[in-house]
Amino acid sequence: MSGRLLVVGLATSLDRYAWLPSFAAGTINRPTEVVARAGGKGLNAARSAAGLGVDVRAIALTGGATGRTVRALGHPAAVRFVDSGVETRQCLCLLDAAGVLTEVYEPVLPVSSEIWPSVVSAVADELATADLLALSGRVPPGLGVDALAELVDLAHAAGVPVIVDSDGPALVAALRRGPTMVKVNETEAAAVTDDGPAGLAALGARSVVVTGGATGARYLGEDGRQIFVTHDAIPGAVPVGSGDAFLAGLAAQWLIDAAPAPNDPGTVLRVAAAAARANARRLPAGDITRESVDAELASVRVRPV
Repeated sequence: MSGRLLVVGLATSLDRYAWLPSFAAGTINRPTEVVARAGGKGLNAARSAAGLGVDVRAIALTGGATGRTVRALGHPAAVRFVDSGVETRQCLCLLDAAGVLTEVYEPVLPVSSEIWPSVVSAVADELATADLLALSGRVPPGLGVDALAELVDLAHAAGVPVIVDSDGPALVAALRRGPTMVKVNETEAAAVTDDGPAGLAALGARSVVVTGGATGARYLGEDGRQIFVTHDAIPGAVPVGSGDAFLAGLAAQWLIDAAPAPNDPGTVLRVAAAAARANARRLPAGDITRESVDAELASVRVRPV
């Protein structure tokens, strides 16, 4: 694998996965197994990329007792932690024997704007050796709507392509700085534009991927090329983190191309969708390998529009 991926995640979490024989609200439920992982979209994407053999580094905000737990856990990628000054959130995923998934996500707590220079400094340092930057996840309250936009500017100044995977006003502000690519799901796209990929491109993204989970994905390139991605259904799929795995697969194939933008977007999208499928086979999120992704490729189809 050529090239280094830098993933920035500002909404880190301690993710706990619990497997139960059954789950019922209003009573005691006793899991048969519990696993704790460092999570949030950024670290999930970094874990997935590392599983694909990518040379990946991550920057993550953590704080408080939960943040110390996150830092102490094993990390397949090299992670540079920045102290958020507030307690890191926890997220709980419950999966019962019938395949029913229940998720409980704590909110991302507001952080002080005083920590932002430390984030910018860390990103600037790591960009010196990065070949691709991924800004993954939402921006905590307190950091300002232009936080991701500022990081896009840093990437441009360093000559590093940048992918944005976020939502809301911070996404819109980042789009206006012309990121190399935006990768969002249909809900995130619909919240900022009524015109799908074309609307995101009009806001400033050079190329666009809008994912639809089980329905596939749509791509709009800077050159106007459009591609639809479809794939077979997975019975009993558990899609937690599959969007992050999609991002990791996209980045992995992009780095193989070793170009400012994907030379072969069809292949990049096919690998990305296969990574998302491999992730949806099991919990915890991000436990994919090159072999598990290769096994999914036959189920993915790309079609130029």
